[in-house]
Amino acid sequence: MVTATWATLIGFGLIAIALATVFFSPYRHWLGFMLAGMVFWGILETIRFNVQSFFDLSVSYSYLTAIIVAMSALTVLLLRVDKMAQKAIQNRQYIEHTPVYEDE
Repeated sequence: MVTATWATLIGFGLIAIALATVFFSPYRHWLGFMLAGMVFWGILETIRFNVQSFFDLSVSYSYLTAIIVAMSALTVLLLRVDKMAQKAIQNRQYIEHTPVYEDE
């Protein structure tokens, strides 16, 4: 059975207080970045564990492989988003404006 020591309880309590403080502060939007980082790290750990188990690599080589896979996927995602943005810019239609002068 998992035991909770005083240090663990105090640590989790301080983390909860810090999260509540940031949530009620004007810097609330940073929680999204923190959550995205936690999700990214979870995906990285999942890739590392699967690579380490499947290919029987050491921890350092499995982390290196997971980082390479994650950065490759991120590069492909960013290139795809850039391609869609470029296509949207090309399809944009500009309206020509003629200046309006007040006759005096």
